[in-house]
Amino acid sequence: MDDYTLEASKEAPSRRRFLVITGWTSFGAFLAGTGAAFARFFYPGVLYEPQTTFNAGKPDDFVAPAHEGEVVVDERFKKNQRVWIVRGSDGIYVMVAVCTHLGCTPNWFPGEQRFKCPCHGTNYNTQGEVISGPAPLPFYRAKIKTAPDGSMIVTTGLLGIKRAALQYVKKEMIPTFTKEEQADLSQPPFFLPHTA
Repeated sequence: MDDYTLEASKEAPSRRRFLVITGWTSFGAFLAGTGAAFARFFYPGVLYEPQTTFNAGKPDDFVAPAHEGEVVVDERFKKNQRVWIVRGSDGIYVMVAVCTHLGCTPNWFPGEQRFKCPCHGTNYNTQGEVISGPAPLPFYRAKIKTAPDGSMIVTTGLLGIKRAALQYVKKEMIPTFTKEEQADLSQPPFFLPHTA
């Protein structure tokens, strides 16, 4: 036997053994990953979202506007509940702080008495109607009512409560409230008249 065949016969088993070990290790890793994915399926992926009904405090806790026709927007629930509580001279209403264009959170500018969306520039007036920009609908209104202790209970669970027909024709832009909607939004459950 020459040196080449002797050397080749020594290397062949170690190469074969390396491939067998690599193959079984890869197969074991595959089975472990599949088993872990299968086990993960049985554990729920829970997203904790804020409650859709919350106590916002008493109406007197919110600052009244200094001038007739202006509103004071309270932003303390903007981060946790995504709503603004708006107090005018005649009462309080709640708007959902979600732009109707793509769902960004607009900002309130008290000096201009308007809301502006930082994503695509939509401007809304104090009633939530679109002044300019790509948003096709006004802000949604949340329901508000008074509890027996005098505090306000806000319900944000149904975002479609603003407009009865949720499916609107996309060719037609409806950035303002109709007269019927304005009448509905100026009384309970979307408006809490100021009693003092």
